Amino acid sequence: LFCGGAEITEFAQMKNQAEVDTMRGRLSSVMDLIDGCPKTVVAAINGPALGGGLELAMACHYRVGSAKANVALPEVQLGLLPGGQGTQRLLRLAPLEVALPMLLTGAPQTMDKVMKAGIVDAIAKADVVEEAAQLALSKTPAPVSKRPVSQATRFKALGGGLDMALNQATNQAKGMIAPEAIINCVRAACGRGSFQEGVAVEGKEFGKLLFSVQSKAMRHVFFSQRMAGKIAGLKAPPAPIKKVGILGA
Repeated sequence: LFCGGAEITEFAQMKNQAEVDTMRGRLSSVMDLIDGCPKTVVAAINGPALGGGLELAMACHYRVGSAKANVALPEVQLGLLPGGQGTQRLLRLAPLEVALPMLLTGAPQTMDKVMKAGIVDAIAKADVVEEAAQLALSKTPAPVSKRPVSQATRFKALGGGLDMALNQATNQAKGMIAPEAIINCVRAACGRGSFQEGVAVEGKEFGKLLFSVQSKAMRHVFFSQRMAGKIAGLKAPPAPIKKVGILGA
């Protein structure tokens, strides 16, 4: 595992937007410190980079991944969105047709796919740390925050691509509010505002989702599913299933 991202249990301890802003301010300061480092910073992704883990990698100037690693932004599956500058950085690395599905579905992506999209700069052939170090020595710093969103992505976004994606997401997950919040962040990234202005939009949308009934319920389900497989004192192996009955159909 490269990095599994945020400690989700901490979200339940936050009581208001001010506490969210404080948490995100600390996180953003770390991301900005990496992004603005005068020395070249390369992320060596040796395993799954999930959520905040991928956001951390995108704060680096370059990314090298092992062939078996994968990346994902699964926050939408908890009724949330990437709150560590991820919505703004991803749009500066990947085309709209790759970025939107990653944000709206949370599905994991292989190294081959993200390298073609521009999210990862190289796939290691041997030792990922050694090859990341070699890349760092051969490249000058290239902060992602200073990269413009491509004209092609802006054109697609302004040409109805975001509305189409929102309609599709709404049809697939009726009643869910996270997709619209994500689209608002993407719209900010593709607009005329600065990187930090987009980050501010991301923060407000993240706060709204965090305190929503939907996200609280989805996080409850997430933890419940994991607790169901950890019954204290249960050591017997599961018995084979021979019959299945359905009641109430």
